[in-house]
Amino acid sequence: MSEDEVMRPGMKAGWDSVLPRRTPGVLTDAVRSALRVSPPVSVEDLPYELIDRPEPPPVPNGWYAIAASADLGLGVVKPAIAVQRELVVYRGDDGAVHTLDAHCPHMGAHLGGGSVQGDTLACPYHGWRFDGSGDCIEIPYSDARIPSRACVRSYPTVERSGMVLFWFHAGGAAPTYDVPEVQEAGDPAFTDAFVYEAELVASLQEMAENNVDYTHFHFVHRREALNDSTSQFTTDGPFSTVVERFDIEGLVFTRYTFGPGMALLRVPDVMTILTSTTPIDRRHVRLLWHFYLPQHLATSADEIMDGVTGEYGLGADEPIWRDKVFRERPLLVKGDGPITEFRRWYSQFYEGR
Repeated sequence: MSEDEVMRPGMKAGWDSVLPRRTPGVLTDAVRSALRVSPPVSVEDLPYELIDRPEPPPVPNGWYAIAASADLGLGVVKPAIAVQRELVVYRGDDGAVHTLDAHCPHMGAHLGGGSVQGDTLACPYHGWRFDGSGDCIEIPYSDARIPSRACVRSYPTVERSGMVLFWFHAGGAAPTYDVPEVQEAGDPAFTDAFVYEAELVASLQEMAENNVDYTHFHFVHRREALNDSTSQFTTDGPFSTVVERFDIEGLVFTRYTFGPGMALLRVPDVMTILTSTTPIDRRHVRLLWHFYLPQHLATSADEIMDGVTGEYGLGADEPIWRDKVFRERPLLVKGDGPITEFRRWYSQFYEGR
């Protein structure tokens, strides 16, 4: 049975309208110009003295993915750069995962080159061993008292639906919310996760604002214009929900957000996406997205993922995020969507700075 026969009447046509198919080999000058296929010359490469660009917002507090669970087997340690810091994540022999600052307090060696010993991480330089809380518990060549400063910062770490998440708070506060499991993960009616990974030049907050910037869908993604009558934005503490209802019968996008870094997008009968967007610094992010599809659409995974991440989806947003500047007080007009309401909600993730 073909995909067109499996999808309910109107759904296939509707999906093609929302995420248009790319026609191989066809890219008009107008489309090429709109998509900025040829990136502009970086201002750093030009001999001009420019007024500094406004700084994007700082890294917000929240849960972020640092690795995929499948990439972190027993006894594995991995380095990572995230939230403007060098970090390491490791899985102890007991199966627990831990995230620590990357540099040993002894003489500054990078712990990413170390080894897992039991549930501890040993420095590659002099063998100092650190437990999951970041405390040094053994100096193997000395019987001297372990100095009180022999510790590294640790970050609360959990696993959710095949992702290793760590909690970042600039003020060091404990987690204030949780990220739920995805019910589609492990459900036999759905495929295993199809994984998409990328790094982008973008500010985390500005990426998130796209989801309530309804007008840009028309100009950037070639969709019918959206407005308040077809989209809704609601909040509940650190959680938010965006519902986009298209004129096409039965096509609804629902995006559940868990803080600034984690979200779940559901399109009934088409896909569920668990998205992690981790800030590397203020201007760069790392994506780890898991696509879950109904089993009957497994063979269409490449096409569906390309619709979301390709030149008419995420690929159309990339040059906008790369080149834009952050307007702390944007000049908003009627029809711009609930951007002010969104920013008011988002501001809670900058507390404790």
